[in-house]
Amino acid sequence: MRRFYYLKPNIQYAFTSFFALLAAIEIVLFGLFLYVVEHLNIYYSNDIMLYIRFSILLLILLIFTAFNFWYGVRLSHRIAGPMIQIKRVLEQALKGEYKTRIQLRSNDYLHEIGDELNLLLEQLETQQNEKENVNSNEQ
Repeated sequence: MRRFYYLKPNIQYAFTSFFALLAAIEIVLFGLFLYVVEHLNIYYSNDIMLYIRFSILLLILLIFTAFNFWYGVRLSHRIAGPMIQIKRVLEQALKGEYKTRIQLRSNDYLHEIGDELNLLLEQLETQQNEKENVNSNEQ
């Protein structure tokens, strides 16, 4: 049996590529900061230099962590937002209200699902209107 590592390549490839690139950039920057800190020509005692190095490294780690957290939240909104829209529209459809449509932002993911659901809702609305027209003509 063949293994598929990417179930949705256009989404998953973008995620994995970005995070691999981000990790590589952060490793390189971290190495550069280590090199700069190690070669500072500040004439302090070894204890103070150790404290300065540790403080700078901690600051760098905090900055990288904050950036990763910010970007992770931003990226998750591109998935969670459409999921909320889809859930809302499906709840309306279960109540028999087919006029609501899914409206996604251009940078959101799940456009394929949103477009297909919008087509389904159009067909259901058309069928509902036809059924109402037939019922009103019969009366």
